[in-house]
Amino acid sequence: MSRELLVSPGFESVAKVFSKYHKDELAGASFAATVNGTQVVDLWGGVKSDGAPWSDDTVCVIASGTKGICTVAVLMCVERGLLNLEAPIESIWPEFAAGGKGQVLIGDALAHMAGVPGIERKITAQEISDPILMAQLVAQQHPFVPVGSPTYHALTFGWIASELVRRVDGRSIGKFVREEIAQPLQLDLHIGAADDVLPRIAKTTRAKNYNYTALLPGSAIDPRLLHVYGMTPVELSESADFAKIELPGGGGVASAYAMSRLYAMLVSGGELDGVRLLQPETIEIARRERSVGNDALSGRQLRFGIGFEINPNPSRLGMAPDAFGHTGAGGSTHGAWPSMNTSFSYAMREFQTENSDSRAFELLDVLDECVMRQLKKK
Repeated sequence: MSRELLVSPGFESVAKVFSKYHKDELAGASFAATVNGTQVVDLWGGVKSDGAPWSDDTVCVIASGTKGICTVAVLMCVERGLLNLEAPIESIWPEFAAGGKGQVLIGDALAHMAGVPGIERKITAQEISDPILMAQLVAQQHPFVPVGSPTYHALTFGWIASELVRRVDGRSIGKFVREEIAQPLQLDLHIGAADDVLPRIAKTTRAKNYNYTALLPGSAIDPRLLHVYGMTPVELSESADFAKIELPGGGGVASAYAMSRLYAMLVSGGELDGVRLLQPETIEIARRERSVGNDALSGRQLRFGIGFEINPNPSRLGMAPDAFGHTGAGGSTHGAWPSMNTSFSYAMREFQTENSDSRAFELLDVLDECVMRQLKKK
């Protein structure tokens, strides 16, 4: 069912900022937000890379925003008694003990402290298309940063999460997400997009100066970062088949509307539209600080709960001190503000460098102002 553009009274300034970046022939995107479980903003605009207009059913790659979806899947397994966050990861996955990392607690591994933020060898397109094989390679990888130190596991987080789900549930994370999250909540989000989704995916484009924040010129770059960010073969990332593979660390596709609804479920205590996926106490555990410190490779400050980025940290999750969620390379931003019972998502096709990208920052800033005004009226 198609949707109409939505800007609830009092949120017009959000639409104004969105239009500044995504009107007419500008690169397309979508932005959506909920308050108290009710959609207050649902916007899309601009064009896809072929010049066709962005529409209500357009989806795009959300990069590391995918990690938030993976986290929900893991939390559902925890709540069902299939996973124990305080158990050593080797209790579920014995092969992960290679290199002395098996005693890492499952919860710590999901807070980016497993010591294997990358893989120290070249990865082929065929290999990265196989999540079971990639999980095996992560298990075999010996730590190259101290176990227990927060180091961003850009892609390996996804294979750790997906393998944990597969081992205790039997399904791939893509199938689990489809059957246990997307279908019950009727959300247009995918880890491993089906063929009928592919025509609706806006091809990712990159600004001329785009690069990962950790690899920006101007400072000494730890060469080990190439094992973290250099795993995706160029020939695959530029292929139309990229979205078909299950790349749980950063290859999910979704609309902002779908992601805003996912976080609406989380900020509403695990239930949305009469469908309950989680209990409030499970969500509280997940957004409690689990790791904090400067990344052992990039020096960037990190702060994680179970899978979620949490405030305060350099990622732009808004002003709310209790914000949680996950940003993605290039600018996509998805999360929630529990103290304001608000969720939000920004999904776009053009990746921009973080230090020159103000799109999500401005949108969340003005959304915060709108919600605060609404709260003061009550």
